[in-house]
Amino acid sequence: MENRRKKKGLHIMKKLTIAAAGLTAAVSLGIFVSPTFASYVNSLFNDKGIKTAAENGFTQKLDMKAMDKGITIEVKEILADPLQIALIIDAKDKEGKKLTVDDLQEIECFLTDKSENKKFERTDYPATGWSFGPHDDYIIITREMNDLFNEQNPMPDDMFVHLNFHKIGNTEGKWQFKIPVDMKKASAATKLISINKEYTSLQGLSFNFKNIEFLPSATRITLETKQTKEWKEKTQKISKERGFRDDLNNLKEGDDFTPFYAAHALKSTGFAYQLLDEQGNVIVARDNVLRQIGIQKNENPISGLGAKELPDGSTKHFDLFLPIKDKKLLTLKLYAIYTNEVTDFQARLNLANLSKNPVTQKDTFGNTFTFKDFTLRERDEYRQGNRKDIIKVKDGVIKFEATLAKDIVDTDVWSAKDDTGKGYRAYPDYPGYWDDNKTVITKDENGLVHLSGEIYINKIGHQPKELTLSYHIVKKQHRDVDWKVDIPLGK
Repeated sequence: MENRRKKKGLHIMKKLTIAAAGLTAAVSLGIFVSPTFASYVNSLFNDKGIKTAAENGFTQKLDMKAMDKGITIEVKEILADPLQIALIIDAKDKEGKKLTVDDLQEIECFLTDKSENKKFERTDYPATGWSFGPHDDYIIITREMNDLFNEQNPMPDDMFVHLNFHKIGNTEGKWQFKIPVDMKKASAATKLISINKEYTSLQGLSFNFKNIEFLPSATRITLETKQTKEWKEKTQKISKERGFRDDLNNLKEGDDFTPFYAAHALKSTGFAYQLLDEQGNVIVARDNVLRQIGIQKNENPISGLGAKELPDGSTKHFDLFLPIKDKKLLTLKLYAIYTNEVTDFQARLNLANLSKNPVTQKDTFGNTFTFKDFTLRERDEYRQGNRKDIIKVKDGVIKFEATLAKDIVDTDVWSAKDDTGKGYRAYPDYPGYWDDNKTVITKDENGLVHLSGEIYINKIGHQPKELTLSYHIVKKQHRDVDWKVDIPLGK
């Protein structure tokens, strides 16, 4: 698949998880190639799953170089299996100074079959395409394989990766690579076990445990979830009664988007599961309460949670974990279901006296928040996404402490309104949600969630006399689930 990208289209990643395969290497005309092609264990990839694959011979050192206009680009290492293809890139200017991913201004990346007559295109939507990011002192380029191949369009044993760099920094040139990929070894080491077991929870969320796949660098679990008709009708009724709305029609910047955000949140569900060994030990686990990182039950994941919407309204989940081996029996156990519930919460704050007279307020579930202080902070913001057009904005910052009620793990859809009636978006600073990570989240011996941190009032610009804080949604954890599926590993 061809993909020409400008700098602003690059997806910068802090960490990527890639699978590995034994490969050979070749080049197109005009490219120097080192004669060393031996597989090696001292991999430049820093992921635990990839290191496991490297130790088992599923990695290849390349040392391929292309030079033009005084700039040298090297492809140093490649890994591939049915999950992803990844390459480690090193780029230097004519003085030998390392270049960064931001210097990759224009790149063309695509996969072809062995004959080079067929480019592999996406087979479904959405597709992540090619990704570029920093990786220690190098640059990593990856291509996920989920959207390229399926049963009707199977992955071939042999392919070519084409990398064509057209512009580095302000320098236009020609840096080209053609790298053959041999998938036979990786495919032979991959084991797919079909499961297709179904379950519907009392809350109205249906599951289909599709399969589990054991690959050289990862374990992949695939499930599909779908909300029942009864659950959808219930949430639609609540949304209508509350005045929530599903569309953005006639809404413009400056309008109150809270009814839209609330309707979207109310329709969302989540879940958590564990994979147990024959002794009942938790081998891997996933929990998609994404913002509550402090209380998640994720064990041994090697990437973020992947999911895509299917045409029938269901969602397919792809979860990657560290490689699992030497197990005689595995059991998938559903741990919890998460639903979003509506609530009424309002706290009226006198900001001038808030530090001396904190305000404590409860909602209908018994969640208790105490607001202690208000300050303003100045930050930079790009005007309409233009990185060269920076403006200064001021957010309100409110310090708070909270104890959530039994089985409540989150609050959502916050908003604020000043004494003139003007509304603002409000955001708790949860770990992983904002870069500041000022909010600490813990769970006590009774299972209650405690929070201590800050709430941001988006671009309020000044300190009003009074401010009313509200939230409309709470996330509830349901442990009344009873679903286990034994996985037949065979020999």
